[in-house]
Amino acid sequence: MQLVMVTGFLGSGKTSLIIRLADAARTMGRSVAIIVNEVGEIGIDDKVLRQLDLDVWELTNGCICCSLAGDLIETLHKLDTSYRPDLVVVEASGAADPASILAALPYYRGQALQSTRWITVLDPYRLPMLLEVMTPLVTSGIKQADQLVISRVDVASSAEIETTAAAAQAINEQAPIHRVDLTGPLSGSLAHELLS
Repeated sequence: MQLVMVTGFLGSGKTSLIIRLADAARTMGRSVAIIVNEVGEIGIDDKVLRQLDLDVWELTNGCICCSLAGDLIETLHKLDTSYRPDLVVVEASGAADPASILAALPYYRGQALQSTRWITVLDPYRLPMLLEVMTPLVTSGIKQADQLVISRVDVASSAEIETTAAAAQAINEQAPIHRVDLTGPLSGSLAHELLS
């Protein structure tokens, strides 16, 4: 079972990316489960994903990096015993701290995770403001990422996109930065890179 964590602030494009990742994985013949973390009592993203015939597990009324960390591990155990998907994609809430989520994963005792990857989605319109207002949280999400995805490239200016790329690279020099139009399917090579 492979685990892919997707984070980014509200409206950054997490759900759009997850839909594209799930489509690409299913095209590759892989079974997919999605865990959605909604901070409020009522989820929205899970309903959108279920309409697309995706296997969705919802964690609500808290954040998986703190109050729902145990629920995340329990859900992974349930998936391991009942469904055994090839790929589990976790949509973390926009306020999730990646370090706290990664610290909870050793408590998972099911089948060995083949890999754990972290993808952070960056909105080129809002990243400069978020870096000013929520520096530690935004910086942590970028630092922990294995892959960085700049969304909204279909509507953002090239200056906004390159400013976002430069800011992200200054925080995390190791993670590849992908400029992605999430209005259509992912290219085969990008899907393979994000899911391998």
